Amino acid sequence: MTCRSCGRETPEGAFCTWCGARQDADPGGPAARRFAASPGETVISPSVLTTLLPHLGGRGVREYRWAFGAGLVLLVGLYLLGFISAALTVAAVLVPVIYVMYLYEARVYRDAPVPVLLATIGGGILVGIVLTLLVDPLIAANPIFVDGVRGPVIDVTALLLATVLVPVVQEIVKPIPALVLRGRPEFGHSIDGLVFGVAAGLGFVMAETVIHYWPAISRMPIQQNPGAWIIPLLSVAILVPLVNASATGLVTAAIWRLGRRPVTRLAAGAILAAVVGHVAFTLGSMLLISFSLHAIFVVLWQVIVMVALLVAVRIVLDTTLHEEAVEEGLLQTTCANCGASVLASGFCPECGVAMPATAHISNPIAAASGDVAPGGAR
Repeated sequence: MTCRSCGRETPEGAFCTWCGARQDADPGGPAARRFAASPGETVISPSVLTTLLPHLGGRGVREYRWAFGAGLVLLVGLYLLGFISAALTVAAVLVPVIYVMYLYEARVYRDAPVPVLLATIGGGILVGIVLTLLVDPLIAANPIFVDGVRGPVIDVTALLLATVLVPVVQEIVKPIPALVLRGRPEFGHSIDGLVFGVAAGLGFVMAETVIHYWPAISRMPIQQNPGAWIIPLLSVAILVPLVNASATGLVTAAIWRLGRRPVTRLAAGAILAAVVGHVAFTLGSMLLISFSLHAIFVVLWQVIVMVALLVAVRIVLDTTLHEEAVEEGLLQTTCANCGASVLASGFCPECGVAMPATAHISNPIAAASGDVAPGGAR
């Protein structure tokens, strides 16, 4: 059959395997804005799980939503009982642990679990430890709030150092561990760069959080009055890791295919969005704190930045999945998202999910057939 959108010959099905356009609907209508990694959502829907854990599709989202919810219940429970040091520890590791579970569940690492985990989570932790130990003394020696004639005032140079220069440097060094995997042929898709960048970013922020809060974790009484810790705990557990993960994922996804594809405005825009988003997160939070506004306003600002970065990730991922779909060869395989046996290239003809965004499960049909058309094998 001929695709109504791109005009290429495509296997029979509800979706074109080359461009992902729905064949039983108007290609120019709302269906054209489906998110390639999760066809049931739109591109601009800021879903955390389908954005940063894109290989789940619609298959495993519920389980990870429950896992994340259980972690938050544990966190809030520890807070209410006054176990703040334990709650801080849970907050620091919650999202990174869930992400390691995802890497194993979806087999994103293919057949190289040790190199992938060492170069992403492990490398991020190492970079986080080194950079944080180097930067923290510099920030401590240049306090943002200094004594003035009428009370504390902001030292603009120190403010820019802590909230602009440091985030920029972090976005330069955080992707480095993940980029070690870039040359491996089995990780040739931009979605691999995104996922590995997210993992490295989470390793980094976990190390940074533990270092920053270690005095509190190690010296606090086992149980105490919980006070006003709940907002910092939720920020450390959710907002800080998701912003860092999204920013680093954007950078690695943007540069993953350098040398194979010319630099595009999308790639440049992704890197710019990552840096601007991270700076806006830290600078905006510090300015709101300096105006003595209630912590809820700080959290609201952080949520806005997080949502903007998630949407940017979805736009970049959706675009790269569509661009790379035409480079794939036809392969007789089983879609890990819907379970259908299909002849597919970039998109499953039955459910419309981008094939590189499906879990890398063992595939006896593909292994037995070896039916790969010219244009690139998966």
